[in-house]
Amino acid sequence: MRKPGIDFHTHPLLVREMVERHPELAKAARETYYIGNNFQPLETFHLELDLAGIEKAVVLPMDASTVAGAVVWTNEQVAELCRMSTRFIGFASVDPHREDAPQQLTRAVQSLGLRGLKLNPPMQRFFPDDPLAYPLYETARDLGVPILFHAGMSWEPGSRLQYGHPLRFENVAADFPKLRIVLAHLAWPWVVEAVALALKYPNVHLDTSALYFDNPRDFLRFAMTQQVPLTVFERSLRKQLVFGSNYPRVEIKNMAAAIDSLGFSEECLNMVFRRNADALLEAGR
Repeated sequence: MRKPGIDFHTHPLLVREMVERHPELAKAARETYYIGNNFQPLETFHLELDLAGIEKAVVLPMDASTVAGAVVWTNEQVAELCRMSTRFIGFASVDPHREDAPQQLTRAVQSLGLRGLKLNPPMQRFFPDDPLAYPLYETARDLGVPILFHAGMSWEPGSRLQYGHPLRFENVAADFPKLRIVLAHLAWPWVVEAVALALKYPNVHLDTSALYFDNPRDFLRFAMTQQVPLTVFERSLRKQLVFGSNYPRVEIKNMAAAIDSLGFSEECLNMVFRRNADALLEAGR
């Protein structure tokens, strides 16, 4: 039986206590992420983790203020939430169009205690290999923190699929071999390309937070046994795959059950659910 894990991809959009303190978070949840669920007490998030056998969750903000006029949680708000619960691991988000983006990331890590960077090229409207973002990558590398990129399908109005194609990350992986990169959502529908990238570049990881039809069990069985054989993940990418649910779009327990059902060995499951995430998070400490 696998050990308690880490969910590497959650959005704290529904936490009622934070919405009550910061009413603008309600608008961000409804109008930017289009989440219609009721706001819930913090304890509900904890129960979601418990039901899935997950100990901790990475919580993600998003800053697309320059081109989209949208901020979904600030770095300060994520840090505030992490002070409310030891089960949360806060990441920062920085708009790469800002001239002071590197300084913003440095402050988020060194002053706020955040432990990674979330970037969303389709919503922030930049190509990952645009030199615009290179100073931010250099800063993340020097700080020793991972970058979790949205990759693949992007359904948000105003976003463009071209920004999330996994091959646009190749120059980043090659130019920054010490930068720990995580491509979210298996970069679906370009799973084969994302897997090829991870096979070639050991600093590229994939997270499992993909669901675009039916249910997590059926979707991941299609993506991880038909689009790419499960043996590729088990034998060749076992150190580069991390569990992510994309909560609250998907219930954590349902995504965890889907991964558990695929047929991975127990050793591989423990790597996917915990050890790989620990390695990514501890690198900068």
